[in-house]
Amino acid sequence: MFNSLRKALLACALVLSSGAALAGPTYLVTLHTQAYSGESGLLDFGMGGNADAPSAFATLTHFSGAFENEFDRSPSTVGDLATGVTIANSGASNYLTQGVQLGGDLAFMVNFSGDFDTLDSAASSLFAVVLYDAQLTELWAFPVQFDLLSAFQGAPAAVLVTVDDSLASVAAVPEPSSLLLMLAALAVGGFLLRRKVQ
Repeated sequence: MFNSLRKALLACALVLSSGAALAGPTYLVTLHTQAYSGESGLLDFGMGGNADAPSAFATLTHFSGAFENEFDRSPSTVGDLATGVTIANSGASNYLTQGVQLGGDLAFMVNFSGDFDTLDSAASSLFAVVLYDAQLTELWAFPVQFDLLSAFQGAPAAVLVTVDDSLASVAAVPEPSSLLLMLAALAVGGFLLRRKVQ
């Protein structure tokens, strides 16, 4: 019984740890604006890269909170809050500036794609958010930023997340296939435990 239990737990641990590795570059970002209750503001989503950086795209979806009218955008930004927004790292300035009502949590999901994860390059790209008040005074500079590091000299591509924990939180979102694999491993572990108990 002990060997079967140990094998089941090992299988679950392997699946759970691989789920984190397979989560991919999809993140849930939550900004905590309670300190500015009742105020209006602007949330700026910006994407940039070195001139020779491989292509990179930030796709924003699942917006929640008091998002209001769009204020401005660069030509490299396509889509809308209802269907998703994609910002490329092409050109000097790539952004979406969105009106928001402050005082609660503002959340969105962001996923990264492009050649940055396959092409060998020392150049990188950056996705970050900045919060302004209604008079365009900067309230927060980069409470969250993602450095998209290209694959380089044998090192794999990586997404480095920097977050100010007092202003925001970031959580990796597992891919659906990883969740199914994890649930299957847990079911097998439960079956083996039940079988040994009987």
